Amino acid sequence: MARSSYRYPLYRMRHKAQFGSIKSHQNKMGVNVSSFVDEFTLHYAKINLSISQRYGATGSTLEHSTIIAIRHNDKVKEPMLVKLADGVIYTITNISANNDNYLSYDLITLEKHTKGGGGANGRRD
Repeated sequence: MARSSYRYPLYRMRHKAQFGSIKSHQNKMGVNVSSFVDEFTLHYAKINLSISQRYGATGSTLEHSTIIAIRHNDKVKEPMLVKLADGVIYTITNISANNDNYLSYDLITLEKHTKGGGGANGRRD
């Protein structure tokens, strides 16, 4: 089955996302501090799931994820971090890349970034 081509009008690509990673550095007190380091910025469109898609994702790891669309860019790779316009940092969990033509879009599935080790003792932002 051929993959459908995603098309998004330019007015939907009005948000900016910062793509980067977490880097550790020492502050003035000599304590190691981790912070988000921006590598590049891209415009994105928010993707809204239909009701049937939301029901299908219920109980799965996709239930609390966010999906965005960007113009195809080879620099976007897993496991990068993304800081959206709301200021929240997300981890890329899946990239549905499409580079069939000059005007191709990638769908990126994001999940909120977990600080620490995760699990029962980790915390979520």
